[in-house]
Amino acid sequence: MKPVTGPDLCHCLAARRLARYASRLYDRHLSAVGLSISQFSLLALIEQTPGIGIGELTAEMVMERTTTVRALRPLIDDGVVVAAREEGQKGHGYKLSPHGLALFQRAECCWKDAQAAYERHAGRSRAVAVRNEMLDLSGLR
Repeated sequence: MKPVTGPDLCHCLAARRLARYASRLYDRHLSAVGLSISQFSLLALIEQTPGIGIGELTAEMVMERTTTVRALRPLIDDGVVVAAREEGQKGHGYKLSPHGLALFQRAECCWKDAQAAYERHAGRSRAVAVRNEMLDLSGLR
């Protein structure tokens, strides 16, 4: 292993490089169903929490509100996600349409393949340890 020097000392640069590597890997697998890993992540959160509001979705994704809205727009336009205001709710909640649920289920197979590929690359126990550490550091666990 080469010594860590110069720009490689930057924690943020290292995290961003890993994020780009992982995003490319997952995007490659999910392209079979026409989704990116960002879109799949939104669908997974919405599927897990039907009726989730934009604020909670934004917080879970650790994204800016406008970025989350822009990411949701094509999913809504394609009829994958539906926005509905429940009685007594101040804002919209989001859920998967029947078409969206079917797409999510197909995409889940691609995602599992990407997970397996990432774990082959990193080693399963290392991948799990790094994921858990990232969740802890980001305050999401």
